[in-house]
Amino acid sequence: MKKLSLLLFLLLSIIKVSACKCVVETLAQNYLSSDFVGIIKILKVYDQNTEQRTYKADIEFEKVYKGKTTFKTMNVRGLIGNSYSGACEIDVQPNERYLIFLKSDSTYTISSCTPKSKLGNKPTKAENLWLKNLGKAFTYLDNNKFRFMGLQFTSCYDEIQTEHVSDLSKISRFKPKQPFAIYKVKIDDRSKIQEITPVTTFGSKDDTIENILKTNMIVSTPTSFWIPNQKEALLFLFYNKENIGKPYDEVISCD
Repeated sequence: MKKLSLLLFLLLSIIKVSACKCVVETLAQNYLSSDFVGIIKILKVYDQNTEQRTYKADIEFEKVYKGKTTFKTMNVRGLIGNSYSGACEIDVQPNERYLIFLKSDSTYTISSCTPKSKLGNKPTKAENLWLKNLGKAFTYLDNNKFRFMGLQFTSCYDEIQTEHVSDLSKISRFKPKQPFAIYKVKIDDRSKIQEITPVTTFGSKDDTIENILKTNMIVSTPTSFWIPNQKEALLFLFYNKENIGKPYDEVISCD
């Protein structure tokens, strides 16, 4: 029995050690900390290295929000058609399209931890609207970086949510003048919002939104070593118009 218990402990330890762990950041924080942000299409995959478990992917650029198109190839962690998720490896295939956030260390490498959103192989009307609105948000972040110095964008969730979406997504007659809002918040020891300061708002139902944020939301504590005050953070709210009428998707997300 002791041997069996020891074996089980070792197996669980191996699983724990080998599991892929990614540092998850918000969309706004990913944008600010990335060297390249854009929409890419995978052209071909090749040059597999079985010892290092990497291969290459040639890409083309459909849209660039940030950075330069000085590279045409990415390094990919994994083996072609045989990635191991426990090692943060990923499969990418020709014709796939991604909205991707990349950091450069002289080369660009993609893994399962790379911030990205897989798009359809062909653009749709809903995708075009979503990307258009994201572009507006990215432009605002670029033009107002000085306002965010010393602060980190973090996420929040509705602690009293009883249905599939938060109270933010249940706001009626919501007609935003812009597709995003940013708030500076101070949080207490229970991660509840003590004080909220609008940086920029939707321009519709703003009082209602602030009340829901203060009453319902739990804010994830900023984790960056470089953030001196862990009790202050930024929240990025985004209007997902394409989710109207979908019972399981947020119309207003806090990410």
